[in-house]
Amino acid sequence: MKKLVAVLALPLLLNACAEFHNADAGQPEVEKASQNSVDSIVQCISDEAKKHDATFKKTPIPQGVMLEFGESNVVKVRFDNGETSYRFYPGQRHASNMWIEGAGKKCAP
Repeated sequence: MKKLVAVLALPLLLNACAEFHNADAGQPEVEKASQNSVDSIVQCISDEAKKHDATFKKTPIPQGVMLEFGESNVVKVRFDNGETSYRFYPGQRHASNMWIEGAGKKCAP
């Protein structure tokens, strides 16, 4: 009986671990170079956020800006070694924040 309980509990345990995985601690899901400046990308994403009534926190980082959209959705834009880099670290996804991925394609081509 104990073995049966252990076997049945294993998927629940694995799902619980996946739920608490912090994507910000790892590699970005989207990482690309852009010809646009840091300021123009940040302004474009800010404009997109306004269209979706999304709140965010803008924090300066070395050579750029970090935008935090809540629920661990983070965008980092930097100018380093002669190029602008755009990085998106997705957190929890909902229909209300899926626009962030599209904004990256529009704002940092």
